[in-house]
Amino acid sequence: MKITKHKKTRKYMSFYINNFGFREPLLVLIDGSFCHAAYKIRLQIEEQLKKYFQCEVKPIVTACIITETDNLGPGFTGTSQLLKKFLVHRCGHEKRPLDGSSCIKSMTKSCHYIVATQDRALQEWVREHPGIPLFYLHNASVPTLVQPSEAHRQAAAEGQKSRVGIRELDQQTIQKLKVKEGLVTPDPNGGPKKKRKVKNPNPLSCKKPKKTKKGVEGKGTPSESKPPTVGEGGVVKKKSRKRIKLPKHVIEHLKAGNGGGAGAS
Repeated sequence: MKITKHKKTRKYMSFYINNFGFREPLLVLIDGSFCHAAYKIRLQIEEQLKKYFQCEVKPIVTACIITETDNLGPGFTGTSQLLKKFLVHRCGHEKRPLDGSSCIKSMTKSCHYIVATQDRALQEWVREHPGIPLFYLHNASVPTLVQPSEAHRQAAAEGQKSRVGIRELDQQTIQKLKVKEGLVTPDPNGGPKKKRKVKNPNPLSCKKPKKTKKGVEGKGTPSESKPPTVGEGGVVKKKSRKRIKLPKHVIEHLKAGNGGGAGAS
């Protein structure tokens, strides 16, 4: 087999190993149609499988597949004898055998098998169901592992998203821990509510008020004045000035002094 085919085979199998849990030794589930095609060209199935996948491979069959091949008549006697040389896995249909295709469909639901078949209908079913590699003889002679279909790739992408994302149960546990530690406050309506952060005061409101400058004499700047007092009935009372009453003799003395001074000058 060419080097490019080896690379493709490793690439395809790496896809199934990384996304669907395939492990060595690889289990290849062989049906009667594949075994009959290999028998006609004298293909050594187990030897060719190991050479193709370049790893440990175990070809297996079921009792249903052997029974179906036995019932096909004397033309499939050699095929039936070849099938009986492989490891027989229990399928659970021993009392009521199914046809080979139905048996393979039930087997691949719970286990990781590479399905080797020449049946076109079974091949289409395998392509539509993710996680099942398809192996067949191209032109009834060339062993070929089929490239993963679009359905397989979409299932792998969804599986990667689910593994990377947080599960709903984990999300609920995280929220409960946040509430317990006081990082969030529980919402009475159901879901947890984020705890509000204490905001710092506005820096502009922290500034001291500016002092008003006192009026300068001679420049007509008004000075601070007290508000007028309000009396009964809402009437503003004027501030009364106290007058000092001088005795009459003092007033006369002052007047005399002013007159005398004027005459002397």
